[in-house]
Amino acid sequence: MKKRIIIANLIIIFMLFGILIGIYFIDQNRMKNNEPVLFSTWGKSYTTVEEVTPQPKPIIEKEIDPIYTDNNNVELGIYIDNGYNLELITEDYYCDWTLESIMGLFYTIPSREKTLPNYNFDTIWKDLINQYPNAQNCRIGYSLEFLIEDGTPMYYTILDPDDAICTFPKIMSFLYDDVNLVPGKRYYHITQDVMYDYTICSSIKLVGDVDTYKIPSDIKLTAFCYDSEDDFDEQGRYRGKCSYTITIKR
Repeated sequence: MKKRIIIANLIIIFMLFGILIGIYFIDQNRMKNNEPVLFSTWGKSYTTVEEVTPQPKPIIEKEIDPIYTDNNNVELGIYIDNGYNLELITEDYYCDWTLESIMGLFYTIPSREKTLPNYNFDTIWKDLINQYPNAQNCRIGYSLEFLIEDGTPMYYTILDPDDAICTFPKIMSFLYDDVNLVPGKRYYHITQDVMYDYTICSSIKLVGDVDTYKIPSDIKLTAFCYDSEDDFDEQGRYRGKCSYTITIKR
């Protein structure tokens, strides 16, 4: 009887020992993989990797820029004085590009008529612009585009005399207000000290400068009508629909 009890106890002890050995190896394997142990660390130190439940990414609402709409519908044209009339430039414009030569005095008028009478410019201009709503807010600006010697494209937005100076010494540009002429006052280009809120840059004169002859490309002159800062993009370029462009060649 005692032998049977001893044998049974030994079997139980061996079974428990076998289970303990099994748990030992399982825990050793878990510790190698930095997983939580079942029973004990068996005197060893290790760091478990906590299982992280993936969290949904927060939804960031993208701010949508308002869509730009140009409510202006002014029809512009670029004209030259032929002595008898103001003539709309409809083809490539050829001129001398040498130093100090007048490349052209270009008039911007809210019209696409091929010819306009060459008298009382201010009256004609006001009569034409007043056909449009909010005419009092309309202003005229220009842009010049061309390549320089190394092929780099240049773009100038010209809204006032300070902008005009930036085109030197590639091209000399001067702005004139033919709409608000003062009787008896000398006809002279606009300077910054007489640039007012009501000033209309109705014409621009281009003159050859020291680097003009080096320009390898044609020159694009664009006249445009604007009434607020919204009419320009982040680079300061006109993005409205009221414009007229001519190509200047040598």
